Amino acid sequence: MKFQFDPRQPYQTSAIEAVTDLFDGQPADADQLLTGLQYLPPQQSLDIPDFGGQEAFGIFEEIGAYGNNLVLDESMILENLQRVQDRNGLEINASLVDGLQFDIEMETGTGKTYVYLRTAFELATKYRFNKYIILVPSVAIREGVKTSIQLMREHFRHLYPQINMDYNVYSGDRAEDVRDFATATSLQFLVMTIDSIRGDKNTRIIHQQRDKLSGLRPLDFLQATRPIVIMDEPQNMESQLSQSAVTDLNPLCTLRYSATHRTTRNVVYRLDPLDAHRLELVKKIVVSDALEMGGAAKPYVKLLEVKRDPFKASLELVVKKKDGGFAKKKVSATQGADLERLSGGNPAYEGNWRINEISIQPEQIELTNYGYLRVGETIGDNQDAVFREMIKETIKEHIRKETQVHERGIKVLSLFFIDKVASYLGEGINNLDARGPFAEAFDTIYVEERAKNPAAHGFLPEDPVEARSGYFAQMKAGKGKNAQLTFKDSSGKTKADDDAYELIMKDKARLLSMDEPVRFIFSHSALREGWDNPNVFQICTLRDMSTETERRQTIGRGLRLPVNQDGERIKDAGTAQLTVVANESYKAFASALQDEYKQAGVAIGYVRRTEFAALPVVDEVTGKEMRLGTKRSSEIWESLLSQGYINAAGEVMGTWVPDQLGFTVNLPEEFAGYEEDVIRIVDGCKIETIVKHKRKRQPRALNKQVYATPEFEEFWEAITARTSYRVTLDREDLIKRSVASIQQAPQIDPIRIQVTRTGLEITRGGPKGTELGSRSTVLTDSYLLPDIISQLQESTSLTRKTIIEILLGSGRIGDFLANPNDFIKMVTERIETELAHTLIDGIQYEPIGGSIYELRELQADGLEEKDRFIDQLYKVTNKEKTDFDYLVLDSAVERQFAQYLDGREDIKLFMKLPDKFRVPTPVGDYNPDWAIIKVEDGTEHLYLVRETKSSQDPAKRRPSENAKIKAAMKHFAAIGVDYAVSAPERWEV
Repeated sequence: MKFQFDPRQPYQTSAIEAVTDLFDGQPADADQLLTGLQYLPPQQSLDIPDFGGQEAFGIFEEIGAYGNNLVLDESMILENLQRVQDRNGLEINASLVDGLQFDIEMETGTGKTYVYLRTAFELATKYRFNKYIILVPSVAIREGVKTSIQLMREHFRHLYPQINMDYNVYSGDRAEDVRDFATATSLQFLVMTIDSIRGDKNTRIIHQQRDKLSGLRPLDFLQATRPIVIMDEPQNMESQLSQSAVTDLNPLCTLRYSATHRTTRNVVYRLDPLDAHRLELVKKIVVSDALEMGGAAKPYVKLLEVKRDPFKASLELVVKKKDGGFAKKKVSATQGADLERLSGGNPAYEGNWRINEISIQPEQIELTNYGYLRVGETIGDNQDAVFREMIKETIKEHIRKETQVHERGIKVLSLFFIDKVASYLGEGINNLDARGPFAEAFDTIYVEERAKNPAAHGFLPEDPVEARSGYFAQMKAGKGKNAQLTFKDSSGKTKADDDAYELIMKDKARLLSMDEPVRFIFSHSALREGWDNPNVFQICTLRDMSTETERRQTIGRGLRLPVNQDGERIKDAGTAQLTVVANESYKAFASALQDEYKQAGVAIGYVRRTEFAALPVVDEVTGKEMRLGTKRSSEIWESLLSQGYINAAGEVMGTWVPDQLGFTVNLPEEFAGYEEDVIRIVDGCKIETIVKHKRKRQPRALNKQVYATPEFEEFWEAITARTSYRVTLDREDLIKRSVASIQQAPQIDPIRIQVTRTGLEITRGGPKGTELGSRSTVLTDSYLLPDIISQLQESTSLTRKTIIEILLGSGRIGDFLANPNDFIKMVTERIETELAHTLIDGIQYEPIGGSIYELRELQADGLEEKDRFIDQLYKVTNKEKTDFDYLVLDSAVERQFAQYLDGREDIKLFMKLPDKFRVPTPVGDYNPDWAIIKVEDGTEHLYLVRETKSSQDPAKRRPSENAKIKAAMKHFAAIGVDYAVSAPERWEV
């Protein structure tokens, strides 16, 4: 399989631009930095006499290291940072924190590796920054990055044909490879683990003088290039030792990419878990819980840990609650403690259940009625039966899911994480003869469930051994000719684990192929970090989720959107769902997951002050659509706080009930048009946005008879009639509006250069630099000016004559001379904004025959069963009036409109238009909300198309929305269909 990568995803483009725009004003043709590295000739011994002065210099020869050359000073980069932060709705820095270190926060599964690799290509294209060190915390991530570069190489070659790229993985065994990295003039990536550069400098090869490097250290070559350091998962490299090691690389800047930063510096982009789920960039998470019910009737004890000073044991008991129910709870106990009292009076612990002794060596306790219990051990549970049910639930869910999606070319994978290889392998040697309790339970249940589902026989192999496989660290068993490879337990950090990670990565594409029968994978929980296969739809952890990051790490293995056999991403929310089979309740899972996110610095269930900063607003001077910004976002936040909808920490309170009839947010007048957006954003801050219970899924039933009638066929033909549009452009008006907009644009600062004086000392360890001083100066008349006319022609498609008239009329050519890059960017944005207004005003549609969405395609799409969640659905009362028994809705306004149509007697049919129903406009395709058949005078049928908005006032909508609505009015008028905007104050039906 060949993976397909989409270069046009807006959120990824925004993340890339957030970094490249930090260097706005850096001349595009700035020369690469050429550093003279001095090194000993190969034949020269390292124990030569200590010559001084010029004699010492004479024993060195010179080699050129090509590096990154930054000419901007930090004050200009700070200004760029502040613009980027304001644009992206982030808190704005007053100063740079820890220098040129920049944080990019991206949720797991959203293409973080793709983004930072492509960012490097963009930086190389714009500023000739060509040297990058990718620093990772573990071998698993290193192998993942290497695989990603290999998979994406062809894609980047197509996007950037002018750039030659090479990469290498640093190894102390091949330390001399750094010479190629340093001396190459092409784009270079060097992938390194943090362990290869941190620690005792006497034992790390990177700090040692090497004969093959003629007396220099590998580190000297890296330092000479002033690399841009990309840190992947920097929260695992936050120690002082790690930070010092990064500084040793002499980076131009550091780009820190993570889903959960522990410490933030200068944040330039944020796509947190809530954002990713709102935008449907990752799978929805569904929890299927397998719980033992009625277990309170017998004594249950699990020993979690023991501590000294004072001696204490941490236990899990079944505790009696105030309402008389029972629940497992963690309690702390000292020697002599009575478990009946600790459990709140659970009668199961009657009869002298006491702790006789607490021991540190070994870590155990002695119970009066049982004996010794070690840490991690449990008594009184039915764990084997629970695990068996979890395996059964995973297999059932797998068969259900693959039956749904197999015809669409999507292969489904299920992943089991276990703690002990013996649970899978038993007395066996490999996959073929695995006889552990988990393998045996799987084989039995697989045969039973496959037999119940004949539809699955076409894709599931008959033999369960063919359907499953184990991925573990390996070792040799036996001696000589009888030696065989077998599996073993491991920590995730050994050499054997390195090989296991490599196999997992190598098999990534093979496991996605329909030709490969394996669909169920058993792997050691220590190897969890290595798994990120996009078609993992079920994850079952056959162990207690005990650590503080267990749930987040588990779901992270299956968040990526699935792919079909052509390698294309499937973004449909009804398909892209990850089911976590857990041995805890949905409520406990969701609560613990929220706590884990909170520990990692991600505020779920809380509304940030900057939450509304990205909402669009029209600039009163330029008419351009901009972002609301952090200041006005804070004003909305304060309004919610004053009304008691959130508390001072931003936590959503019980008074927030937007689905209740008559609920209103009561925003200040200037924000009245944002009520629908505010409701959507606040609702999206809840943990339920990310994780849902399996029982809340609801398949929709298609009412096939609706599509089959001649009347519907006539209706569908009418509303889907195809048109073409042409635009009459008022050239003089465009020039006039563009000139005015450019004249009103903010001042553009000239390019500044930071000059630093450094003293260079030549030593046996390589060149050492000491900064002696620096100054900042304005750069003028010392660089070639770009061809502004050609660049504007390419970006706007206007004639040279029109562009020249706009530029001369603006009277701002001096800004172009002072800072050409920023001036061209500003002029392009201003012209494009005015061009969009002019195009919409002059658009005309004409019918051309055909359909934008054929009826047979609608019928075929309707037959595809997809899972939806109850909170997204409206249950139709009069089912004969629409095509599905449940309608998928996006907002409270749509729900009100659906109820309104459902209850009206003169509405014969109403339907939510599918996403594929798209009308072309000059500002992008438009998908209207509703199609309606209305009966008037008992006989006449009117065909209506409606767009639902929270207000009829165009001033309370985004400019892009108004532009599409204007175009839609002209399109539907051309085909004779009644089109209007519906809002609660006037539904217009």
